[in-house]
Amino acid sequence: MASSIVGSVYRFRWLLFELVYRDIALRYRGSVLGFLWTILNPLLAMLVYTLVFSVFLRVAIPHYPLFLLSGLLPWIWFASSIAMGATSIVDGRIYVSRSVFAPVLLVMVPICSNLVNFILSVPLFFALAAFFGAPLGLPLLFLPVIVAIQFILLLAIVLMLATYNVFYRDLQQLMVTILSLIFYLAPIFYPLESVPSNFRPFVFLNPMAALVVAYQDIFYYDRFPSLRLMGYAFLVSIVLLLIGMRVFDRYKDAFADYA
Repeated sequence: MASSIVGSVYRFRWLLFELVYRDIALRYRGSVLGFLWTILNPLLAMLVYTLVFSVFLRVAIPHYPLFLLSGLLPWIWFASSIAMGATSIVDGRIYVSRSVFAPVLLVMVPICSNLVNFILSVPLFFALAAFFGAPLGLPLLFLPVIVAIQFILLLAIVLMLATYNVFYRDLQQLMVTILSLIFYLAPIFYPLESVPSNFRPFVFLNPMAALVVAYQDIFYYDRFPSLRLMGYAFLVSIVLLLIGMRVFDRYKDAFADYA
């Protein structure tokens, strides 16, 4: 099961690279600003949310744009990957019927292409940190670890969503609503400390919330992230990935008939 999926990705790794490159190129084809939208989109979102929460609602967080961006950038990667990944098999139906094609590649393309966008937008954060004079030190060494955990989490979720969306198309509409709810429940606009302690376990039912806090630790607070929260997010991601691979492997032969 897992070995077949991993083997397919490794075998067709060159095709995955080509599909990711094609996805990114098509996304900005015909655009005057091109890849600059990778930076402009989170920047514009940050400015709007800063105006609402820092100016209108007067959230008392120093260097609020920096705090906001530290959680907003990974969230954009998360939400974009799920929104695009949920329909990846249906959208790539012309490839599914080909016997030599590995459908798991379709699932990985939106995750990888949005990862590239995330990496390209990180310099925006460093520029903002330099503007505010915020320190960035050794905690940045944990960044690859957190990115890897988020990648595993996304792969797990998208494997399940993309599979079930082939048979239940309402799922892609439902995910829009769910992502909106999770967005405001995750500690992106506000610090975790502002959440009453008896409600925090409910916040962390979403493992992405633990990762957002970890990103804020290394980007905004310049401190090492909680190993307990990272361990929790990693464990949940691995369990979900095993479930996702099992679901995907069970139904992949029916994709060509229903997609």
